[in-house]
Amino acid sequence: MRWIFAVALGTLLVACGSNSGKATDHSGTWETGFGNLQLTQVGDSLKGEFVGGNSGKFLGVIRNDTIFFTIKDASFSSEELEGFAQIRSAKTMKGKYRPKGTKVWEGTFYMMKR
Repeated sequence: MRWIFAVALGTLLVACGSNSGKATDHSGTWETGFGNLQLTQVGDSLKGEFVGGNSGKFLGVIRNDTIFFTIKDASFSSEELEGFAQIRSAKTMKGKYRPKGTKVWEGTFYMMKR
């Protein structure tokens, strides 16, 4: 009887755990402090462009619960920016940014999915 219970429990755990590994797709339009960002996600890589007023290219990679990114050719900065944003939910992220190669974080970076 214990063996049947153990097999049933093991099957239930495998079935419940099969969806838990499904990653969230962060593709879509995000509101940021720099303007609207249109993102596309492929695997753990993010690529995007700022649209509607400001311009610039966004490149990022997801590691665990954090996105590490660079922003290039931005109309809102004369320098290339780098930063990170911790994923707080499927619709919110918050972190810091700085000019690439510097040591001081300039400001807060946030993203809210529209």
